[in-house]
Amino acid sequence: MDAQRIFILVLGVFLILLGLVFLIASADSNFLPRLTVGIFMILPGVYLLRKGVREPADKKVFITRTLELSGDVSVQDLTCDKCGAGLSSENLSVKAGAVFVACPFCTTEYQIEEKPKW
Repeated sequence: MDAQRIFILVLGVFLILLGLVFLIASADSNFLPRLTVGIFMILPGVYLLRKGVREPADKKVFITRTLELSGDVSVQDLTCDKCGAGLSSENLSVKAGAVFVACPFCTTEYQIEEKPKW
């Protein structure tokens, strides 16, 4: 919890307790003014408590993906299987966990498969 939320909670509890003191005091004398002050202290106190307890609505979620490669890895030039044009990393995309490449020249799209090394 950050300091601002703690301050809001403490202020809310303080206002509610002070409002209750005014409500109890209204039973003795000056009924209407003390009752009014008590209610107008409890209402903001309840509002501050609800605001302090709630989670902030604008949570930022960051999703990061890391790729760990095992063994020796070397970079190879990609060429389109259909037309033979050179491909770059801008033509790669990940769909449903698989790597796809789209050729900008012949608009062919296919999944990149790793061939066994043996």
